[in-house]
Amino acid sequence: MRFPTRKEEWLEIAKGFHDHWNFVNCGGALDGKHIRIIPPANSGAKYYNYKNFYSMVLMALVDSNYVFIFVDVGKNGRMSDGGVIEYTTFYNKLLRGQLNLPERSENVHYLNYVFIGDEGFALNENLLTPYPQRELDHEKRIFNYRLSRALNVVENTFGIIASRFQILRTPINMKPENICYIVLAICSIHNFLRKRSNFYMSASTVDRENIESSTVLDGDWRQNSSELTPLDRYSARNVPSLAKQSRDEYKTYFNTIGKVSWQETMINAGRS
Repeated sequence: MRFPTRKEEWLEIAKGFHDHWNFVNCGGALDGKHIRIIPPANSGAKYYNYKNFYSMVLMALVDSNYVFIFVDVGKNGRMSDGGVIEYTTFYNKLLRGQLNLPERSENVHYLNYVFIGDEGFALNENLLTPYPQRELDHEKRIFNYRLSRALNVVENTFGIIASRFQILRTPINMKPENICYIVLAICSIHNFLRKRSNFYMSASTVDRENIESSTVLDGDWRQNSSELTPLDRYSARNVPSLAKQSRDEYKTYFNTIGKVSWQETMINAGRS
């Protein structure tokens, strides 16, 4: 698992999202899930989450090909998506401008280089999240559809490891540090198999769109009832104007020069 350090590496990841998911200038899809645990002795409610079980959090950034780019594991399960991400090295470097991301002049349509996440994260100049459901118009629905389409790659990656590695299906009874090692090993093995094995995944393993019927076919992993539990949602604070501007620029792009032929049909079918 190698984290990009050069602009050329970030641009290569963005090319994958453009080619596979029609989402430009994207450095990865971000999400977090609960890993069930047996709590350590005398830990009280430290690991007790809003779903009423004990857990540690797995936060991950995934590329367009279902490969982990960055993983953080070990934060207690009481934290929300937004709370966990704020304590990661990835997010701290993002806020400080230390990721060596491509400049606007190097990106498609001179847009910001961005990462994508769901409503569990705070909107940021370089982190795009959906428009709230309460304020959707047609153009915002288009944006949300295009975002969710690309974001689905991280949901499927979590689903794959949960279905392939059975230890993730039941509470893990080990010291917290050992649980971290196991989860990191699982993510590394997944990456190795994803890159080297022709049998680890097939087209039917993951969710896929049927453009002709305007439907989404479930990936095989969903049949195993092995989906990891999502984190609690983030309570939105005041959003910086530059963050809103960045999202609005992508909204305009996806509704004009960056539109795809099937997006109106998918929106009409309720896929926003």
